[in-house]
Formats: sequence, C-alpha cells, structure tokens
Amino acid sequence: MDIQTGLQRVFHPKVVAVVGAKRDNDYMWLRAHGPFTEFGGKIYHVNIDEREWPGAEELGFPNVSSLLDIPEPVDYVAISVPNTVVPRVLQDCATKGVGGAHIFAAGFAETGTELGQQLEDAIEKIATEGEFLVIGPNCMGLYNPALGIRPGRDVPYGVDDGYFSFLSQSGTTAMSIASAAPANGIDVSKGVSFGNGTVVDATDYLRYYAADDETEVIGMYLEGVNDGPAFFDALRDAASRKPVLVWKVGSTTESARAGFAHTRSEAVPAELWDAMLTVCGAIKVSSIEEMLETAMALRVVGDPGVNAALVAVSGGHSGKIADVFGQEGFHIPAPSPESIEEIASYAEIEGGSFSNPIEGPSARGAERLGRTLGVLARDDNFDLLVAEFGAGAVKQEDNALAERIELLQQVQADHPDKPIVTVLSTDIPYVEGVDVQGVAREFFEAGLPCFLSMERGAIALRKAREFQQRPTWLLPQSA
Repeated sequence: MDIQTGLQRVFHPKVVAVVGAKRDNDYMWLRAHGPFTEFGGKIYHVNIDEREWPGAEELGFPNVSSLLDIPEPVDYVAISVPNTVVPRVLQDCATKGVGGAHIFAAGFAETGTELGQQLEDAIEKIATEGEFLVIGPNCMGLYNPALGIRPGRDVPYGVDDGYFSFLSQSGTTAMSIASAAPANGIDVSKGVSFGNGTVVDATDYLRYYAADDETEVIGMYLEGVNDGPAFFDALRDAASRKPVLVWKVGSTTESARAGFAHTRSEAVPAELWDAMLTVCGAIKVSSIEEMLETAMALRVVGDPGVNAALVAVSGGHSGKIADVFGQEGFHIPAPSPESIEEIASYAEIEGGSFSNPIEGPSARGAERLGRTLGVLARDDNFDLLVAEFGAGAVKQEDNALAERIELLQQVQADHPDKPIVTVLSTDIPYVEGVDVQGVAREFFEAGLPCFLSMERGAIALRKAREFQQRPTWLLPQSA
C-alpha cells in the first residue's frame, strides 16, 4: 500500500460512504459531508438498521445495508459505529477495496485497556492486509473545503484556491482551525484530524503536504509522534520546501499526561523538541491565532525585512508600538531628511511627530495618511510599513474604513516591493463595542494583511522574517 497515493485518493474522493449515521446524532456525518454532492460527488448511507433509512432518504442519500452493496468503487468511508463493531466494518472495507476509512469512535489504545489495544491492533492488521488507509481512530477525519468534505457540519466549505493545509491530533482543534482560518483571511486547501494515527500518522500527512502543489504553508497541532527519526526526516524535507508551523503541546508534566490520555502520545522533552524544530527550519507557534497569523504573514507579506516604518494612532501608542516591534527584532530608523522635509511641507509638527513612529497631523485623515505612507514607501530607510488603526474610530464615520482600505491598496500598488500591513487597536473594547474581527475581515477581503493587535502582528512578521532569512543550509538542496 503506497500511503501517498492513497492519501491523494481519499483527499479527492468521487464516492463516499457514511457507515452508521443515526437520527440520535442528527445524521452528523451525512450532514458534514453533504455538501460533497454539490460538487458532483456521491454519498451512500450504509446501515444495517433499516429504521435509520427514512431519515437518510429525507436528506437525499441512498441507503444500503452493507458497503458491499454499493454498485461502484468507494474512495472514502466515514465510520460512525461503536468501537467493538469497527473491525467488522473494516473487513468490508478491505473486501470492497476502498481507498481509506475514517474512524470516529474512541475506545482504543488510548484507554490503556487490553480490549482497547486489541481493537487498535485489529485496525492495523486489517488495514495493512487489505491495503487501504485508516484515518484515526478517535478523530474527526478529513477536510477538503473545495469538495465539501468536512470534519463537522458547521465547518466552512467552498474555497477553491486554498494554500494552507493542516494536520491535528485533536478533532476540536482541527475544527477550530478550519473555522478560524477564513475569519483570519486564510484559505484552507486541506486538513485532517487523525487522532491516534494507527495506520497513517503525522509523518505521512507531512510528507503528503510537502509534495502537494496545492499546499504552500503547512500547520500542525501535535501531542506526539510515533516514530521520531522518521518524523525528523520528513519535517526537515518539508521545511526546506515550504513553511511548516508546529504547535506542539505536552511541554509540562500535566499537559504531557493529558496528551497520553487523549491519543497515547509519548512525551518528548521540550528542549529536544525545540532543538529539532530549529535544526529542521520549522517554525514554532503556540496558539491557533499565532499559527494562522504567521501563515498569513508568510503568504501575503513574504519577507518583511528588518527596518519598519510605524504609523501610530496617537503619541501614547507611538512608544508602545516602537517597543513591541523593537522587542521582536525590528529596527525603527528615522526617516531620511528628504522624507521629513516633504512631510513638513504639508503637516504641522505641533501635536505630532515626524520621527518614527509617525503620528499626529501627518497621519490624520485619509488623504494625508495616504500621502505620508507614500513618502515612507519611497524612503530607502524602510523595508516595511505598519499602519495602526483604531478599530472603533474607523467605524464611527461613514466610508472611513473603505477610504483607508482604498488608499492602502493604492500605495501598495504603487510600491509593490514594500509590504504594507495594518494592526488594529481597541484600548477600551467594552466601551467601543466594536467588532474588531469584522473590521479585520474588510482588510482581508481587500487583499491587505491585518493583525488584531500590534503584538500579534509583530510576532507573526518576525517569524516570517526569520523563515525567509533562514541559513542557506536549510534551503532545498539541488540534486
């Protein structure tokens, strides 16, 4: 069984079977994968209990009592039956010659019981002898939003040109990443929640994403790995080709114990893990937000450079934003004398600053802000422009946000080699009551990178810079 070929088949199925859907759980997996039919795919409901057939028929899915009754090849099977029944369904998968099966049920080796281990051993034996893949057990399965294959019924779908692919041992985290990505301007290509990873583990998914032309950035949430040396080799290869963002939990005794109980993942000392990431050139992250914002910075900004021009909303924020970016290794140089002279020709120094950060009259109002950003973009002292906006302020006036988005687009179009990013501030959110995520979404939709705080922006941009400027020995080696 070639795992990489098998993953290509299950990630791009033509026929899907859902085994064991029930009215009691509102036919969860039929509803989750239901959009697949909108893209030309076929879904069969498999259930030996014919009392469950009418509900599936109401949803528009044909019923059969066995996988073997489906009159065409089956690429992907979602299994939602009790753990003790799983081996019988897998035997049918082997006989049918399916591409792969996702096992939702828990109750296997992660329980630490003899029965659980026996059931997991049976999964591996049947899949290996039957030459098909198993995703899981104890997981939410595959995600291909372009085809409507989803790990949950509320997860978004319909994206055609995603660039970010992820793998997660946690089903909840997988669904959170899938839902948070579009809200943060990220288009997902593929995803998987793989749980115990009995047959196909993190190393296999990483190798697949590394070779996948549709994947430009890889994200991972891991509790542990099955084969350390194999994972190390796969990570080093993948990170030499494209950015790999790794969120590894289990650095404390308590979290390691939780990971072992969840997916039977053995703890690895945090120092060893961090050293491996450094040697491989992978990027360490510590939250969903950091993963997604770094992915956006890598894809949209690329290399932000080190010299930043900062435009702050106030004098108080100018010191704060300079500290924040300075602490992440950015230089905050003064504008050139020519730039200062040009800004002084249309803005008063009183109540503001022509230094860096820029704030006050030179950045007040859309027209003047655009002019100042243009001056800074032409200044060779700067690699990157960062414009801070008050999330509440830009929503107080009609068209204020739209005007600023338009001027940023124009400045970026005039200076395509100098990245422009925005950071949002809301010092008193309980008073302002503004939808900060909604403001950010308008920037995303306009193709402009936006971060929900200066701190989050500085961290993501620093990680992007470090990846783009990594040592040459971490780059792909020619044959």
